[in-house]
Amino acid sequence: MDTVPRELLQAAYKRNPIHLLKIPLHFGIWAAVTWVLYATQHHALALPIGVACSWLIANLVRGLGAVAHDAVHGSCSRSKLTSYVIALLCWAPTGMSVTLYTNYHLHHHKIANTYPDVDNFVVTDYTRNPVLAKLLLLAVYTFAYPLYFLGCMARYVKRLSPLQRVKMNVELLGFYGLMAFFFWVMPLQVFFFFYVLPFIFGAILASVTSMIEHYEMLPGEDAYSSRTYGTSARVTNFLWNNVTYHNEHHKFPGIPFYNLRSFHEAAYPYYDERVKSACHPSIVGVALELYGRILKLELAKLDERYRGLNKDDERRKMMALNGIQPGATA
Repeated sequence: MDTVPRELLQAAYKRNPIHLLKIPLHFGIWAAVTWVLYATQHHALALPIGVACSWLIANLVRGLGAVAHDAVHGSCSRSKLTSYVIALLCWAPTGMSVTLYTNYHLHHHKIANTYPDVDNFVVTDYTRNPVLAKLLLLAVYTFAYPLYFLGCMARYVKRLSPLQRVKMNVELLGFYGLMAFFFWVMPLQVFFFFYVLPFIFGAILASVTSMIEHYEMLPGEDAYSSRTYGTSARVTNFLWNNVTYHNEHHKFPGIPFYNLRSFHEAAYPYYDERVKSACHPSIVGVALELYGRILKLELAKLDERYRGLNKDDERRKMMALNGIQPGATA
């Protein structure tokens, strides 16, 4: 990816705030879907309508999260305050503190795919049984990744300053207070399809996409640290705000979400074969391929990857590093 012409990168880095209208658009669609849930709660087809609405909401929340993710990287605005407000607004529906997420995510870019990286789930830390290892990997990468992720966040809470910990708790209290209000005023059925089921669907999406992005990827050069997927899934990428162009994001984290697809299409001819091999047109296809690899997992090969590594020392060393800076371009 180092051979991508400079003029393509310069064009990709250009901000166009008009694309931030996706924020009110996504929230507006969510509001419209909520109206549908109210209007159909007593309909004979209320259940399938509710499930369909929840699936759409889950995808909208993923798209809002992509905008928040960009704001964390400083790609939405040069103003730190504006970036924080955008990140807070768009990340809140995930139920996680944006202050904590910022510390984790920028650090993830620094240590991507190393042993202590949260996005690198090392199953042998939990079991040495080959069957249980496969089952655990399937669980984490099908629905349980958020539970694993939450368990890892304690190490990032320790990295926060006292003021940042206060901000983290205020953010969490504010969001869950709002959800408590919605729970109080909404009919239970509407609230279930408005937030509970979308949260479950969101956990599945997060689990599958985390596997696609980083499972079996190696540390080192950012161009080879993750996968791009779903390049033919135009509707999904509209809803997800191009979060599937993950390889481009890791190599060039300063490219705004709305420029990732056009950059990928223009830069693809300049990618080497190894990078191209990590670009996939579908989402389901690459996911099934990776599930197949999990079913063929050999613990000996995984052990070889970490042979001679003092895991405790490696974790201490990596956790002491600062994350990349917001606004980093490569």
